[in-house]
Amino acid sequence: MRLRTRSGRRTRWLLGAVVVTSGWAAFDTLLGTRRITRAIAAPGRERTRSIQRAFPVEAGDTVMLGDSITADGDWRAALPDRQVRNRGISGDTTADLLERLDESLSGPPDVAVILIGTNDLEFGVTHAQTVRNTCMILDRISATAPGARVVLHAVLPRSDRYNTLVAPLNTALARVCGERDIEFLDLTVQFSGPDNRLEPSLTDDGLHPNGAGHQRWAELLREVLES
Repeated sequence: MRLRTRSGRRTRWLLGAVVVTSGWAAFDTLLGTRRITRAIAAPGRERTRSIQRAFPVEAGDTVMLGDSITADGDWRAALPDRQVRNRGISGDTTADLLERLDESLSGPPDVAVILIGTNDLEFGVTHAQTVRNTCMILDRISATAPGARVVLHAVLPRSDRYNTLVAPLNTALARVCGERDIEFLDLTVQFSGPDNRLEPSLTDDGLHPNGAGHQRWAELLREVLES
């Protein structure tokens, strides 16, 4: 009888755990999935940071700061006339970039190119907080690398439900850059399809630019950096 009772309790506990876990994920399927994926990916993100710290930024470098969209880029090939350091890390939010920013400013760099913020949308970060984090990123660069040229990208369009949040966020980011006299590179027109979502030919998953997307991005960025 006691064995059966223990077995029943264990079964109820396991069922309860499944129900709680399922309910939590169902609260927002995508948000729950993102959090689980982020937790699983944490060791890999820390490993990437460790590798980046092992090869610190040097004076005169061009630093590409961002999340997986930046991390995917072959920036040495895309910007062959520059000494480029790829400091994109998959899954990063503006808060993540701010937390690790000093590791990317050791040179200090000559140019800091930033594309960050799309993951904030998925994790429910308010536009106000994303803008505050971005302002702190810009402040930190100004203090640590006062002579660096800074180019802040608009958040690229997406093909999912978060796409409607992109335009108002970019409006706020553009305003910040205008107030601070910082270059704001808005490529949303060049990356948008007829429905204002990410142009299908430039992506394979509705979020990350594919080869054609990165090629277009590199061409447009080169024009800006050479001006």
